[in-house]
Amino acid sequence: MQFLTEAVFLSLSGGLIGTLVGLALPLSVRLFTDFQVPIDLWSAVIALSTSVIVGVIFGTLPANRAAKLDPVSTLKYE
Repeated sequence: MQFLTEAVFLSLSGGLIGTLVGLALPLSVRLFTDFQVPIDLWSAVIALSTSVIVGVIFGTLPANRAAKLDPVSTLKYE
């Protein structure tokens, strides 16, 4: 559960930062030039949800594999 929570928070924060940077570029183009770059709300929602889904999948798969290993034999090779 701890790995799942960490994966969700990390991917959500990364997705939020990426979405904000991605939205800041068209908004700044609109502000400083005469070009009107279209912004769709659904693209931001899809980008954020994709980030969370990928983060959860790739955060829990290694944790599940590591949980199935024997700790003694795993630490023996370090």
